[in-house]
Amino acid sequence: MKKSILTATALAGILSLAACGVSTEDFEAAQASSSAMAAEVETLQAQLTETESQLALAQDEAAELRAAEEERVAAEEAEKARKAKEKKDKEAAAKAEKAKANKARKITKRELAQIVKKPDAHIDENVIVYGRVTQFDSATGPCTFRADLSHAHVGKYDYEHNSMFTAGDGLVDCKVLDDIVAEDIVQITATVTGSLSYDTTIGGSTTVPQFQVVKIKRL
Repeated sequence: MKKSILTATALAGILSLAACGVSTEDFEAAQASSSAMAAEVETLQAQLTETESQLALAQDEAAELRAAEEERVAAEEAEKARKAKEKKDKEAAAKAEKAKANKARKITKRELAQIVKKPDAHIDENVIVYGRVTQFDSATGPCTFRADLSHAHVGKYDYEHNSMFTAGDGLVDCKVLDDIVAEDIVQITATVTGSLSYDTTIGGSTTVPQFQVVKIKRL
């Protein structure tokens, strides 16, 4: 549009010169000047187009950077949320374990006999039992021990039910067993986890009830 206006203006000027009796040389010079002006306008338009193209490219790059930054922030927020949930879940699990200990009940001689008979039928029951630790050494490891059980504190040797106990499942640390050794008489708050079969030292095998230690104290 600008080029057309300038060209028209130049031609009008040339015609005015012709009407005024301008020489051929002057006319040709004016015509050349008009062409130069048109070329300059075309160059300016090309530069403007290039500038607009560069601006559009810069805007696209800025949009990509913004999107990348938003994605990074979203990932950080998601990671924070994940860690917060993980912490909350651990706290809830620890609280549930504590509540489990608080809800544990003392059992009768018959109830203990039923657990020993069919441990898998009593999984997740929380009980308070008494026993004498019969094996707690390098063979059992620091988180497992064997004990003879009774439903009550019956002295030193009158514990009749062979059983296995473990600790250190992520909710209760093995350190609760640090003060326990073989021959200790203990009160144990525990959760029934089912039955366990193992090889005996005389070459046979046996199946016993297994418990998860929640709390333990020497008597």
